[in-house]
Amino acid sequence: MDLQLSKILVVDDIQHNRFAISKVLQPLTNTQLVEACSGSQALSELLNNEFALILLDVNMPGMDGYEVAELISSTKAHKHTPIVMLTAHDSSTNDILRAYEVGAIDYLTKPIDSTILLNKVRQFVKINQLQNKANYLKSEREAILEAAGQGVIKFNNKGNIQFINSKACQLFNADSSEIIGSHFNDWFEGEEPEPEYDDLFTYLQSKTHESGLYQQFISTINDANNKKYSVELTCTSATKQVNSSMIVLFQDISARLEMEQRLIHLANYDALTQLANRANFHDNLSRALSRATRLNTTVVLLLLDLDRFKQVNDSLGHDVGDELLQEVAKRLKSILRESDIAARLGGDEFAILIEECQSSIDAEQLAKKIVTLISKPFLLKDKEISIETSIGLSRSVHGKTDKTTLIKWADIALYEAKSAGRNCYKLFVPAMSEHAQKTAQIQNRLRVIIERDELDVHYQGQFCIQTNSFVGFEALVRWPKLASGEVPVSPAEFIPIAEQSHLIHDLGYQVLMKACAVLQSWQKSADTQHLTLAVNLSAKQLNAHDFLDRLESVLCQFEFPFKKLTFELTESAFLNNSDYVIKTIQRLKSMGFSLALDDFGTGYSSLNYLQNLPFDIIKIDRDFIKRLGFCKKTSALVQAIMTIAKAFNMDVVAEGVENDIQLASVKKLKCNKIQGFYFSKPIPKEQIKALLLANHTVNNEIHSLTAKVQ
Repeated sequence: MDLQLSKILVVDDIQHNRFAISKVLQPLTNTQLVEACSGSQALSELLNNEFALILLDVNMPGMDGYEVAELISSTKAHKHTPIVMLTAHDSSTNDILRAYEVGAIDYLTKPIDSTILLNKVRQFVKINQLQNKANYLKSEREAILEAAGQGVIKFNNKGNIQFINSKACQLFNADSSEIIGSHFNDWFEGEEPEPEYDDLFTYLQSKTHESGLYQQFISTINDANNKKYSVELTCTSATKQVNSSMIVLFQDISARLEMEQRLIHLANYDALTQLANRANFHDNLSRALSRATRLNTTVVLLLLDLDRFKQVNDSLGHDVGDELLQEVAKRLKSILRESDIAARLGGDEFAILIEECQSSIDAEQLAKKIVTLISKPFLLKDKEISIETSIGLSRSVHGKTDKTTLIKWADIALYEAKSAGRNCYKLFVPAMSEHAQKTAQIQNRLRVIIERDELDVHYQGQFCIQTNSFVGFEALVRWPKLASGEVPVSPAEFIPIAEQSHLIHDLGYQVLMKACAVLQSWQKSADTQHLTLAVNLSAKQLNAHDFLDRLESVLCQFEFPFKKLTFELTESAFLNNSDYVIKTIQRLKSMGFSLALDDFGTGYSSLNYLQNLPFDIIKIDRDFIKRLGFCKKTSALVQAIMTIAKAFNMDVVAEGVENDIQLASVKKLKCNKIQGFYFSKPIPKEQIKALLLANHTVNNEIHSLTAKVQ
């Protein structure tokens, strides 16, 4: 017998890696390499191929190697296909055990010795060749034994049954006496034959005679109990004469077709939510844009991102997170038309494709409905969970906008929705693209500035009215000195960008380093030992699981009393009220740091935070201060804050005091500590001593004048 080629499937998302493996395996004979650049493509190749071996990369976007191996091993047709998993990362015991659990028979870590890989694959090829030979001999015997595993029927040239074996009787669910003499068309159904043929039998008979050998067809059996199922027919003619008899072998392929449909479904749909997956969605989007070009219609794309989904996973567990994603998918499907396509692109990212949308108003109304629907609480495992979504919309009118641009626009609009406070939608407009480009430029420049440790930190004094002196400073990050022609960027602009891009962690780390260095230098002089220094912490920093580790790595480099360092936090850090954030705050307090609640009074739950979290200082927001002297309600509110602070034994700092009216109002309300331009603008650290000296000189002059008067 001729040796059948042994096929080897190489699955890796990096083309260079696939090329390297093919070069290593080049010496093998009787082999054919098939490449796949993703898990979905690998599953598609399995629909029409059998492989001697699968070399499967662990780390791939979309489905990783473990998921692909598990899907392959779960199918009846391919569960015995050998899988060798490859990884470029150091492997732990858990990684290797997981590989074996999902069906792999070996696990290799890159860089892989080419000799080892070649010899391993050679052994699998040898086993496969022996298996192919055994399969051939087995099939030959089965043919000699009248294909005992298949139904066999002989028909005369008119289509009447002349012979039937026991397997065929079993498939027909009838005795041979009921079948012999009956017609082919009594038992088999198929698609409508071509117009020149009167019935299915005549059609199959003609096609078989034309080929001169045999023909395979898919048909449906209608058995004696009127049960229908799919079969594969292999038709052959005894002679090449038109009126000769015909022999048909057939077998039930319902399970095979079901498996093929399952593989197709797995390759195109998300396993968790049963929505279209990323690859399927991109295919549908391409086809929709082509139709829009032909038919002059409009395609609308919605990109959705669940707000703060990570906190659900972290606080309640991934099983609850998965169930929440499933419920979100159900709500999305409930609001869409049958022609609309919803997809899960990965994680908590979803997309919706709408064709033939009449106007942008219709699309925005749908987005509004989705935002409202998702914001309604979910009841999962006896717990009420609230989640929100941000949505970005883009439109392709008459298909004039290509897929890449349409996705980019929707992504830009999604970013705008998040920046606008989340739980809302935004329709892309060209101005957003300009803003996105500017944001990207600032982000890239900021990344370089952080990498080069070029951030500037200025310090704004906190003045005590009672002692008539500065008692502390707040560290405020600033864009570094400008290069020639560079446009300055304000903290109000680059800090939110740092928050969105996760640069906030490194930014905060550098500010803390510089602040600690200043605090340490202050301990060397009696004139500055009393000063405190405040550093701001963002919500993202507090939520980072390595925050305390990074903090300790900074502190071990400096020496100063921890009570001199104050961490300022805003209410946004506690919006999710996660146990982890609360434990982090309590840990900071136990280490001896002071804690300040910044921008007090601008949120919704400030009193609750004061009651349950160990704050030492309240900072009254500048928006209240600037209305003092002009608004009685504001004065009453600030007075209430002072009363609350006294009840909780907390200090109060008034922010943003800039003129005599504001200062007089603050003094009248008996607020003792002031921060604002009236006493000090943010200044470089080199100017701090001069500021303190100037204040000291003024105080001495005042004391001298007072003494003379007395």
